[in-house]
This record gives sequence, C-alpha cells and structure tokens, in this order.
Amino acid sequence: MKRKMYGLVISMAAALIMTGCGQTPAVQEKSGAESADAQTSSPQNPKGTTQESLSSGTDIEPADEITFWSTKEDCFAELCEEFTRETGIKVNATYMGGYDDMVNKVMAGIAGKKLPDVAQLGQRHGLAQMYDSGYLLPVEDYISKDIMDDILPGFWKRFTYKDKKVILPFQNSMPMLYYNKTMFDQAGIPVPKTMEDVVSAAKEIKDVTGNYGFTFHSDYPWYIMALMYNSSTAPIAGNKPQMNTEPVKKIFEQVSQMANVDGSMPKNQHSTAQEDFCNGKIGMLMTSCASYAKVEKLVDGKFEIALASFPRVNTMDITMGGNGLGLFKTTPEKQKAATMFVEFMLDDERVASNCLTSGYIPVTNGATDTETYRKYLEDPNRQVVNEQLPYLGGAAVNPADSLVWSEIMSLVDSVEAEPDVDLDGRLAEIDGKIEKYLNEYAGK
Repeated sequence: MKRKMYGLVISMAAALIMTGCGQTPAVQEKSGAESADAQTSSPQNPKGTTQESLSSGTDIEPADEITFWSTKEDCFAELCEEFTRETGIKVNATYMGGYDDMVNKVMAGIAGKKLPDVAQLGQRHGLAQMYDSGYLLPVEDYISKDIMDDILPGFWKRFTYKDKKVILPFQNSMPMLYYNKTMFDQAGIPVPKTMEDVVSAAKEIKDVTGNYGFTFHSDYPWYIMALMYNSSTAPIAGNKPQMNTEPVKKIFEQVSQMANVDGSMPKNQHSTAQEDFCNGKIGMLMTSCASYAKVEKLVDGKFEIALASFPRVNTMDITMGGNGLGLFKTTPEKQKAATMFVEFMLDDERVASNCLTSGYIPVTNGATDTETYRKYLEDPNRQVVNEQLPYLGGAAVNPADSLVWSEIMSLVDSVEAEPDVDLDGRLAEIDGKIEKYLNEYAGK
C-alpha cells in the first residue's frame, strides 16, 4: 500500500511557490559514470561518500554556493555573511515561514525535486517522511566525529530515526513552568514540583486571588507529551500506540479538573495564554525556555517572573523542542559545502551566543564551557533551565508524529470544553488511528 503523509498537502503548484530572498536550485541529476555509481550506493549516502571526505577531507572540492532554507526571518544573515567571508562560499538563504510551513515546502520540494542543500527543520513532525524519501541525509555520515561527539547526548534521543542520527540539533528548547512569583509569595504558595502540585497550586491561586492558576501556551500538545514522558510513557513505543493507558488518562483528567471542576484554568484560551500570563491574569504558564526574553519584556516589571523545572510525575524525561539542521541529497560538491556551513553554525562560541540572544539551550558540551554561556547563567532563571539539561530525553522520530500532535490537540480542546468526555473511548480511538496509520505507512 502506498505510504501516506498525514497532514501534508503536496502538489506541483506548491513545489514552485517558495517565498523568500533566494533562488531554489533543482536537485541535480547525475549522468554517465556518476549515475552508475549512485545506483550502487545508499540513497542516504550518495556515491558512498564517507564522513571524513565531506567534513574535512580533500578529495572533494566544495561548491561555490549553497541554498539554505530557514525558519528565522532574517535567515541568520550575519552568520551567513561571516561564513562567506571565511570560506568564499555564498549562502543563498530563503525564509520559509514556521515549522509547519517548512515541512510542507520540503515535501513539495521532494515531489518536484527542488530542494535546498541545508534546511532548518522543526522537530515536531515530518522528519521520518523526509528521511524515507531518500533525500534527507543522516548527519552522522557527513559531520565530523569531533562535532558529533560534542553534541550533548540527550539530543540524539529525539533526532534519531531507524538507528540513524538524521539531523543536527541547532536551536533547541525545553518546556518550563513559568510562574508569577509575586502572586505566589502574596498567597503563600510553595513552588510546584510535580503535576499534582500544579493542580493544587492552580486551585489555591484561584481561591485566594480570583485569578486563573494555570494554562498551557498555544503549542499545548508539546506539554501533554512532556507530561507523558515524565510519567514513564509515550504516545508510541516500539511502533505500538499507547495513548489508551492509565498514566495518559490521568494527565487529561488533571486538565479537566482544572478547567471544569476547579475553574483554575481558562477553557480553550491558549492563543492568548502568554499575553494573559504577562498581564498578571494567570499564575502559571507552561511554555518554552526560549520564550523567556519575550515574556520578560512583556511583563515589563509588573511582577517578578520565576522559572521552575517542568513538573515531575514519577520521573524526569524532558522532551525537546525547537529545530535542527538537515542536509539534503544534491551533489558531493554541494554536500561538502553544506557540511562546512553546518559545522560552522555548530561552533561552540556561536552556539553559546545563540543561547544568550535567543534563550535556546546549548547543544554542545563545548558551548557550556565558554565565557558567553557563563554570562547566560548569571540570570537565576536561566540557571534553572541549565539544571534541567541533564534530564533531556523524550522520544525518537516517528512517522505518526503529525497524527499524534493533531489528535492530542483535538482531545485537549474537547476535555476543556466538555466535562463528560469519554476519555477511555477517545484514547482507544486515537490508538486505533495511530495503528492504522503506521500499518499503512509500512505498506501492510
């Protein structure tokens, strides 16, 4: 049975509509001896190129220019210019929109054979489909061993698929619990450490202050999955769905308790969650560590903000957010240049500077040993983020990632709006959808 791409609408028209500031070269076809050689090599390792030959070897000359698709509006313009000055390789950078936009455009590029050399890819979904297409290359076969070994090991749990490290961590984040310390101090409420503490504190805030106690930011499936991992479970394990389990059911019961019984959580109001928290209307907010600078700016001294570790359930297995850098199958010369660019971006000092300016977490050991990162840690709230790093984990890439995300979002919406949702029935239904999708994807 033909594999399906859940939630991805691909058309030839979409393949040609690419917004931004750069041109999009077609994937170059080989001919003659090159074509014959390519037929005997793996689609994830064209021409059988080795890790050393692309990262530091001299047998392949890098191309004069590469194409880079980014989810950052300025396309890292300063870093691209610095790379060009150092290497002479021009970077044609194109802004592609958010993570979902990037997935759609990459999949359209695969269909139309018009792909970048490097892309900034969100971890949320789509990586399995990209890799299985044969166009997303496993970074472990191309990036230097020194850099691969320097990546903090927790990142590989998410960026591994079919026992291959498929993209490099880049701008990554963790979920955190933000709280209004002023409100907590005035009400005499201790800082929550577990999800049960969060439910209790949310009710107390509502009872004492009249404000809502808790909410999730707009990407709320991320926090639900994070609570699953902290409950020693996951939406899928060993390609078997496990949403219909007691630990998962308990998480949704706690959401329903806050929204429908205690009245401590606003219903279906996640699009304004960050704004409401920053205006002092909500006591606690689950959002990304990368939101810290923005939240601090929006609060603007109205109250004291504090960060706490993401709530424990029975363990700490913190999921990762953000994005990584992916290499695409083009030509050995372009892949050499693209590899040089990615390694340039993963320089320890640049990684540390990225943390300082954006709030993302360090992805390399070396970055944590820089003066820049020590400056980052001068803020006590960022120390809390740093203390959570050893617990980084989550789940590996799965073809059903997009389906899981959308089903969790739908169920949260229902649970918040309807007190009597049949959780057992809905969770069993989700498991059935996941199993059906994975069977179809595998051609069963």
